[in-house]
Amino acid sequence: MINIREVKTEDINAVSTFILATMQEVYPFPLSKASRNDLDDMEKLFINRRDATIMAAFLNDKVVGTIAVRPYDGRIVSLKDRYQLATTCEIIKCYVDQHVRQQGIGSLLFERTVDYCKQKNYKTMYLHTHRFLPGGLTFWRKKGFQIILDERGSLQTVHMEQEVNQLL
Repeated sequence: MINIREVKTEDINAVSTFILATMQEVYPFPLSKASRNDLDDMEKLFINRRDATIMAAFLNDKVVGTIAVRPYDGRIVSLKDRYQLATTCEIIKCYVDQHVRQQGIGSLLFERTVDYCKQKNYKTMYLHTHRFLPGGLTFWRKKGFQIILDERGSLQTVHMEQEVNQLL
């Protein structure tokens, strides 16, 4: 049975290991310094914060999926001034183990994320995905996210958003 919950300090090593392995599996290039910093600073960035969290799906105590929420910081230059920073969050680190994909784990993680965003009074969810990630773009479109910018460069980045009150 899948157990989805917020990550605790004692889960950090298992969650970091899962995320790193999954990212190395699906990304066709070395991980960025920013991605590695997110993993190295997981406790500071996500644990016991009022405005951010990371959740994991556990199957028999093994991490099989993750998703994180943090305040959007306006760092995407091409989206400058698009969002009210106080009420916009960013969805990141949404991964599901390749052996259990297409079994609803991503949807369960996302449902918990929506609940969290509503509790924290976020109004807008922002995320970006990449066309090369297995199932990413399709998953987010099924969840109602709209493409706001499709960068066709080498990273194939697709920026998406959804209003929280339109979800679930």
